[in-house]
Amino acid sequence: MEKELENNFSLKHTLESGQVFGWKKIGDKYLGELNGNAVCISQSKNNLEFEGTGEKELGNYLRLDEDAKKIEKSILKDEIIKNAVSKFSGLSILRQDPFYCSISYLCSSNCNIPRIEKMLENLRRRKGEKLLEKKEAVIYSFPTPEKLARLSIEELRECNLGFRAKYVKEFATKVAEGQINLKEIKSKSYEEGRELLMQSKGIGEKVADCISLFSLEKLNAFPVDVHIERIMKQNYPQLASEKKQKIGEFARSYFGPYAGYAQEFLFMHSRYKNIP
Repeated sequence: MEKELENNFSLKHTLESGQVFGWKKIGDKYLGELNGNAVCISQSKNNLEFEGTGEKELGNYLRLDEDAKKIEKSILKDEIIKNAVSKFSGLSILRQDPFYCSISYLCSSNCNIPRIEKMLENLRRRKGEKLLEKKEAVIYSFPTPEKLARLSIEELRECNLGFRAKYVKEFATKVAEGQINLKEIKSKSYEEGRELLMQSKGIGEKVADCISLFSLEKLNAFPVDVHIERIMKQNYPQLASEKKQKIGEFARSYFGPYAGYAQEFLFMHSRYKNIP
């Protein structure tokens, strides 16, 4: 199927921005899972080609209903962010599944992107369903909370989760048993939802902000990891001696309701070494 894009959008900038895990790039195509289906997406100028999902479902996931230019314009507060946006224009904040996103970022603690990808792939292979097998890649579904909760701590460690195994086990169990209701958390304000997430072991401020931004529609969330902390301190002198919490508070006030977009543009800029 094909979809002509009405708004500014870059599939590459979006799927390679570090906000999501599990998409495999094969040539100019991206293979992954969306809502239990194997999906293939590619972009040619203002046209998306896709298989395995419907136009409405894909558009919602990629946030194609938002006016990207309007969002980008709203965060152009200084030359630093203007430079980042000019290089990575079209980047969109995905609407990820809250459970998958939560497990992804529980696995992200003290870890780089390739290792996070490996851990999540191990979980898919251990308890997911094989959705697609090609020479280039095999796509598995991500296990449900119930399936993940049935894995022992030892089995989770065998998936290379290390110390994160106990946090993943506890979180999956609480979601499966209804003690954590992600839909309810999504309905809360940013501040309330963040506090509820941080009641779970393994979820600190940065992880809670990532979950809030990438899956709970809190686009003002501004996750501060070591890379973002360095960027903010180097480019905003008033933050030079501030802790991560204060940096996040400044960013939410400075960049406004789409502060999370500013975070992603700055992260991409840093990742590709465009910011010193």
